[in-house]
Amino acid sequence: ACGNNSTEKAIVGTWVYGNDIVVFEEDGSCVAPFTYNSSWMESANRYTLTEDEKLVLSSRDGHAGGSYERVETEEEALESRHNYYLSGDILIIDRDTYTKSK
Repeated sequence: ACGNNSTEKAIVGTWVYGNDIVVFEEDGSCVAPFTYNSSWMESANRYTLTEDEKLVLSSRDGHAGGSYERVETEEEALESRHNYYLSGDILIIDRDTYTKSK
């Protein structure tokens, strides 16, 4: 990940939605099952936050990932799979609402 911005600090942690668990580590590694590419049996395992707070996910072999634009409202995040929303204990990404695990 890049820099020490507030989004970077806020996104670090374990997020839960039903049986799905997403993890963002401080070192830029992640577990992001919503990026799973069945053709390559691969999910993203790295993330970067750009200066404009775009979340970019990638995998070691380059077959899984995606990029997500940060939006200001939950509604905007739920409208598009290409957006994400982060506020407190709520992360909406790929149209799913995750809650930060304590």
